[in-house]
Amino acid sequence: MMKKNSAVLLAGMMAVSLAACGESSEAPAENSAAATAAVAAATAAETSADETTAAADTTAAAAVTTADADAAAPTFDLSADPYAGDGVLTVGLNATFPPFEYVGDDGNPTGFDVAMMQEIGSRLGLTVEIEDMDFDGIVGAIGNKIDVAATGMTITDERKEAVNFSDPYYDATQSVLLPADSAAASKEDLAGLTVGVQAGTTGEMVAEGVEGIGEIVSVKSFNQAVLDLVNGKNDAVIIDAVPAKAFLSQYPDALKIVDGETMGFDVEQYGIAMPKDDAELGDAINSTLKAMKDDGTYDALVEQWINNYEAE
Repeated sequence: MMKKNSAVLLAGMMAVSLAACGESSEAPAENSAAATAAVAAATAAETSADETTAAADTTAAAAVTTADADAAAPTFDLSADPYAGDGVLTVGLNATFPPFEYVGDDGNPTGFDVAMMQEIGSRLGLTVEIEDMDFDGIVGAIGNKIDVAATGMTITDERKEAVNFSDPYYDATQSVLLPADSAAASKEDLAGLTVGVQAGTTGEMVAEGVEGIGEIVSVKSFNQAVLDLVNGKNDAVIIDAVPAKAFLSQYPDALKIVDGETMGFDVEQYGIAMPKDDAELGDAINSTLKAMKDDGTYDALVEQWINNYEAE
């Protein structure tokens, strides 16, 4: 920049000098105006050069940023994939598990898992179609009626015998929903009680491992299990902590929660369930999920759908 400024100053001085050498006593004003114009022209030339350089620098920086982003973005060709090769990713879920999946005001499944899979599908160039179905039939439907499942499904050794799982995407624990006036406060207090669960869930598995439970009532949906609890048909519901809070927000005067830590329940991890014979689809989903976590998209979805959930 000092070289340009020096050049402008020199140009201005030369213009003044030339004008002075050529002026006569009859035309001092005209010669002074000529000198001023010369300096102004030189200054305009410098400004134009600076603007051109700045624009070039900005364009180059943008090109580098775009190139870096393109290099970092996972790219997968799934056109020959046995499940996603048609350009459609059919996702199975059970829409009775708010805020991960539930039926919205428009009558369609919505929630965190839906939004997460739509983002994954968009990044992989796939159209996502949602299939709402009974939870206990989802694992058996993977690779047949549906391509994958994203439904707050805990990764377990038993399920891994039938399907592959993505990398874990959410940590969870079971908790216990109780009537607001219940005296139960520990796992031992569940002895003799009638406990509602959703069939096929880890909540059902946990209930089966609690000694002394009077009866385990397995139903098709958590909506039904919670409604039975509110209506006095059972004494408790074992359900994941985040959905428990979502149901509590629907029935704040009727229910309360005892958390999993108090009950001595283990931490679980949710995963996207996929066919065992399609490692390429698994790699694509894992890479895309990682990219979403790295660029902040995943955290934004958690904030929108889980941390700020409001019962509809």
